[in-house]
Amino acid sequence: MSAPMNGNILSILKFLVLFGILSVVNNVMFAGSVDLHDFFLCRRCGREIFQLSDMVNIPSNVAMRQRNDTFGTKRGVLIQRFKNPHGAQYEVVTSTKANVMRASPETGGDTWWPGFNWIILACPGCRQHIGWEYIPQDVNDKEHATFFGLVLGNILYENDADNLIVLPKSYNS
Repeated sequence: MSAPMNGNILSILKFLVLFGILSVVNNVMFAGSVDLHDFFLCRRCGREIFQLSDMVNIPSNVAMRQRNDTFGTKRGVLIQRFKNPHGAQYEVVTSTKANVMRASPETGGDTWWPGFNWIILACPGCRQHIGWEYIPQDVNDKEHATFFGLVLGNILYENDADNLIVLPKSYNS
């Protein structure tokens, strides 16, 4: 082999090694970047409450109204409107997981999901009411799992939060 050919092979090998290293670095740095803006936040303090991937549709026959909406890539998200015994109305979405704190004892009356007890939930950061945890009343019920009903008005989809940031008019000119 001639020296120029060895130089070309060496250059190609260096390029492939560098390309491989950059690919690994890119995958490490941006692993899960699709999920970067995949959270629902506490509307008051911005704490991450739950992920879009944890949302589930759990319909209730007690809901006053139901509608579907889209958040990010998740279509057909069930939003239900409920009224409590005091007349307050809430739009609620449901999730299998949530970063919340329990703010009341477990209660069985006036439940929006028959067969489930509920616990009032608050944001662990600012203590704002976030929703309710629903627990099957029958402890032997393997068909139904605990879930979270979260007040849509007290949470904010992270991707939508970017639209709330407004520059002063003096910066727009």
